[in-house]
Amino acid sequence: MEKKHGPVVLRMRTVNRADRVELPSLTPNWRSAEFQEREVFDLYGVVFTGHPDLRRLLMWDGFKDYPMRRDYVEPDDFEYEPTAHDAVLKRAQARQTAASSQPSGEGQPGMGVSQ
Repeated sequence: MEKKHGPVVLRMRTVNRADRVELPSLTPNWRSAEFQEREVFDLYGVVFTGHPDLRRLLMWDGFKDYPMRRDYVEPDDFEYEPTAHDAVLKRAQARQTAASSQPSGEGQPGMGVSQ
């Protein structure tokens, strides 16, 4: 079987990139475009007029900005949340400290003096 056509690529531009970022929605023609339009809205802030369910998809509702835009600045006032990786990191650091405090060849199997 031979493929006769490639993928459909639609390219549209907004009026400007700062405040007038609206495009017409493709969901009336292609229902499968709904997910992609929601993702673009969530990450870039492009508003698709005529979209049936334009709401955040990946970020939470209280998130104020759009993280994939060039003008996005990461907040420096976030609170640290401990994770399960913290315990693993502490054990690895303790093991590394213990290994570096021992002279080379001691405490490691197979590295002692041969008899």
